[in-house]
Amino acid sequence: MAQLSLICLLLYTSAAAVVGTRLLLRSWRLRVVPELLIGLTYFTAGAIGYPFYVLAAALPGRSFSLTALWVGWIGIVFGCSCSLFFTAKIFRPGSRWALTAASMGSLALVVTGAKLLFESTSASDPIALAETTLLCTEATVLVLGLGYMWTAFEGMRHYRMMRRRMALGLADPVTANRFLLWAFSGAVSMVWNGIAWVYLLAGEDIAAAPVPVFAISLSGVMNAVLLILVFMPPVWYTNWLARTARAGTLVEA
Repeated sequence: MAQLSLICLLLYTSAAAVVGTRLLLRSWRLRVVPELLIGLTYFTAGAIGYPFYVLAAALPGRSFSLTALWVGWIGIVFGCSCSLFFTAKIFRPGSRWALTAASMGSLALVVTGAKLLFESTSASDPIALAETTLLCTEATVLVLGLGYMWTAFEGMRHYRMMRRRMALGLADPVTANRFLLWAFSGAVSMVWNGIAWVYLLAGEDIAAAPVPVFAISLSGVMNAVLLILVFMPPVWYTNWLARTARAGTLVEA
């Protein structure tokens, strides 16, 4: 299991780096905010934050371990905050409560992350440090779980709206499919989040336990594939969606 978890972690890091970089380059070229936010999410949290967080638990020296922990946790907090604001901007543009929810979620991530980092740096009691780290990680996972739930809900809500518009000829199948894939992405992330939560409640370190590392990394690879289909769909995929939609229309007719 440990070797499989390592393989999935490497795949996740590579996929997140590629997808994140491509989205950032696209946002720079087109001057668009959505690709910037989600690109930062995958590049900072996926390609940098999470692998450094896992690496921190494996490094022998305290100074190296703390450095990796700081880099990892800052990347995770920043990237996940970008994800919250992405959901607010795309699915609830102009909504005050959505912007407030994203801001409150980001603030919670910053506070818990800062407490974990400073306690890890200054604490001398291993038992107290383990308890503080566990509580901070549980709070972070809880915020992330709520964020992924929001993502899945909004994606499915907009997919259903697009389906109704498609029936009237007011929407195309590619756009509708993007919302469906985004809902799947949120659901996949909810699954790994639930697995991590179970291990945290059992007092396990999710950065060191093989099962949550495997679950998080595998879901990351799946999400990277979903992101490619959402933001950079291959021609064969969009053509398949168009053919499927036309076939469905003919059957209904």
